[in-house]
Amino acid sequence: MTALKDNVKIMAKVENYTIKELTVAVGVHFFVALSTALAGRGVILNNLIPFGLSFLGGVTPTFLPSAMLGGFVSYFIPAADVSGFRYIAALFALLSIKLLLSNYKKIVNNPIFSALISFLACFLTGLTSIGTGQAEILIVITEALLCGIASYFVNKTFDTFENEHLSLSQRDLACLLITVSLVIMGLFDFTLIGVSLGKIFGLFLILVASKYGGITAGAISGTTVGFSYLLTGNSGSLGVVFSLAGLVCGIFSSLGKYVQMAVLLIFSFIGSAVTGDITLISQTTAETFLALVMFFVMPRNVGVAFGKIFSATPRLASAQGIKKTLTMRLEMASNALRDVSETVEQVSNQLSKINAPDFGRVIYSIEQEACAGCKLRVHCWENRKNSTVDAIMEMTKAIKNGDTCPENSAPDEFKGRCLRASKVGNVTFRKYSEFASQIAAENRIDEVRGVVSDQFDGISDMLSDLSLDFKNDEYFDSVTAENTACALKSLDIRVDEAGCRIDKYGRMSLEFKLKKTKELVINKRLVMKTVSLACERDFDVPTISEVGGEIYITLSEKAVYTVDCGVEQISANDSKMCGDAYKYFNDGKGHFLMILSDGMGKGGRAAVDGAMACGLMTRLIKAGFGYDCSLKFLNSSMLFKSTDESLATVDVASIDLFTGQTELYKAGAAPTIIRRSGRTGKAESTSLPAGILRDITFDKANIRCKSGDIVVLMSDGAVNDGTDWIREEIEHWTEGSAQELAEKICKGAKRRRTDAHEDDITVLTAILTPTI
Repeated sequence: MTALKDNVKIMAKVENYTIKELTVAVGVHFFVALSTALAGRGVILNNLIPFGLSFLGGVTPTFLPSAMLGGFVSYFIPAADVSGFRYIAALFALLSIKLLLSNYKKIVNNPIFSALISFLACFLTGLTSIGTGQAEILIVITEALLCGIASYFVNKTFDTFENEHLSLSQRDLACLLITVSLVIMGLFDFTLIGVSLGKIFGLFLILVASKYGGITAGAISGTTVGFSYLLTGNSGSLGVVFSLAGLVCGIFSSLGKYVQMAVLLIFSFIGSAVTGDITLISQTTAETFLALVMFFVMPRNVGVAFGKIFSATPRLASAQGIKKTLTMRLEMASNALRDVSETVEQVSNQLSKINAPDFGRVIYSIEQEACAGCKLRVHCWENRKNSTVDAIMEMTKAIKNGDTCPENSAPDEFKGRCLRASKVGNVTFRKYSEFASQIAAENRIDEVRGVVSDQFDGISDMLSDLSLDFKNDEYFDSVTAENTACALKSLDIRVDEAGCRIDKYGRMSLEFKLKKTKELVINKRLVMKTVSLACERDFDVPTISEVGGEIYITLSEKAVYTVDCGVEQISANDSKMCGDAYKYFNDGKGHFLMILSDGMGKGGRAAVDGAMACGLMTRLIKAGFGYDCSLKFLNSSMLFKSTDESLATVDVASIDLFTGQTELYKAGAAPTIIRRSGRTGKAESTSLPAGILRDITFDKANIRCKSGDIVVLMSDGAVNDGTDWIREEIEHWTEGSAQELAEKICKGAKRRRTDAHEDDITVLTAILTPTI
């Protein structure tokens, strides 16, 4: 009694609880009492109910009163046809031991100690209620062992949640699911028309655990529910099938909940059908259907809560696991290269359909050139067209065999009626030779595409850039990586891999990798706020990339500067297709990038070239590759994608948002205008566009900017009348957004077009402003 008073005094030291905190505390204690009461009603070996003792023995001191109350109520009205007073005596024995040793917290909270005292309480009270038969003693020992083992898992579960662990390891997850199965076991005997409430919740647990925890949680939940079902004396085949169903549901978790529901329904039917019991089949089908309904109508916020509990701990990139972080990045790079290859293949296939040599054009050209003005043209090409074409085909066969006078191989009938047989032969030789050359060129291009030597020549540069990137990351913070990954669970974002890097300047960046699913919704602003709170640092809006079916989220600290970016574009002749393509984004490492590409000419062909150049450069830079090796890769891709000339300018501006350092990379691009401290300068390029020669390089420039400075990228359509007027506009620009400035320059360029030669016009403007 003294120990109980001391315990009350200790608890009384805590003051100033809010109403919400008190309500939550009452709810938690009620839940523990209810769980203990239900566990105490789980009947095993026909008439034994030891798991209420397991709960009392396993709970932490905080929940002793509620567990004791729940156990007492459960055993006062026992579920089995047995006196509950021996279990009540065991409850008081457990309570007394825990209170007497309450000052020895390490002992009381030890799971082995909990298992030991639960075993002894159950075993000693059991001996007082049985005879001296060996079978009865074995049953008591079995019951006590089960009681002690269950108490161990209950203790581990309560310890995990009382210490507010941010994520569950596989061991913690197994302990939790075993504890939940003990509670569900107490519901097996709650039936209505033969339908068991325990089986419904057990099947629901399998669905939830496999959906949010994957294979691991699915297999564990299936095993624990199946074993619990066996312990209560139910069908063995169903218990085994439940175990397998959990594993298979976990395997198919990536395919969506409908597939999981179908899997569980099939396995439940098989397990019940094996028994041959029509009643059991109908009951199991009804129970499975109700579990599926519960799972289907489960609210999203409830699913988010389950996701926090069951989702696996993300694999972390830590100081001891730099190799894993490197693997993450290289995997992303590999997938990006694969996407590049697929893009080139798709574009080249489409262009091949457009530009493929057509033998029909050869026939048409022969008629137009050799037979023009001939009196028999109508007769040969209308009345006798088939025989004329056959004659030409015979000539082409002769040309293939090296004959330079193919008219000699024409049929006598054709030579007898054709007034220009020699000319037809000469034109056929020339046109067919051109056709054959085109075919040979196409075949050669196909071979070259397979080699793509220049692309793989740049791989070493790419890997070198990645290695240098990692050398600059001096510290890997695994704790922060885990905390932020777990914080994202509140947004229903379950991370597979997480990495936190701090570079030599003390800037933190975070990377998360997760699977793409239909249900996945990523709100960039919420991700930014959640991660900022978890790290106690201000982060910028994340960059999200999709590569190879995986989603990569990258965040960097909020920088000194932010960029107000504006874009305006006018297509030549107001066409729907524009030969200029652009992208702007934050690379997740504290840099804001603008990329502009101008395809050769205008219209559809230029649009293809511009979009390809801009898209590939963007994808490669986001994957972590350097600018030079990305240009090499782009250049080789454009050289080999088509037999026709295909080129595009590349213009890149990279602004360091922490220092204002601005790097310009230009390949055949129009001049870039920069305003620094109110005065403008011009950066021009003498390099060639991508797609002309193999060994092209960037022209580079470096400028340090500060708040209020302006960077303007333009396509060549904007500088037809020179750049002086543009510099003047930028120098006098004092108010207004970057978008308004882009619109003004773009419209001014169109207005100054006086040579009646329309061209696409694109203007990108960036104004540096201090971060708020």
